[in-house]
Amino acid sequence: MPDSDDKRSPTERLPAALIEELDTLESPELHAVREYVDQLLESSQPPIEEQIREEATGEVIDIEDEGIYTLVKHRPPNHGEGDSKPVSLYHVTRERHPDGEETLHWAFLGDVHDEG
Repeated sequence: MPDSDDKRSPTERLPAALIEELDTLESPELHAVREYVDQLLESSQPPIEEQIREEATGEVIDIEDEGIYTLVKHRPPNHGEGDSKPVSLYHVTRERHPDGEETLHWAFLGDVHDEG
């Protein structure tokens, strides 16, 4: 089949019975459906901590999952020697692209210094 599913409209990719049922719903119910679908999509992805450890170059020191975002303390590779390497703090979120692909977005917050 030369055409991929991505080139068909959403209504062509879903079962007719589901389309018919969705067409009968009011706005509050449609919002609930969207929320449910978002939960299904989220649960089908690997945990964000696992993705961070797979993608990170260097040493991951700490991961704090705050729900909608994650804070990551990370020591970059080949940057100084031993404990004198800086520990950087990143704000990490999942980012959905227009093509549907999801990647991690790493925003550098600064270097941190452990007290003690």
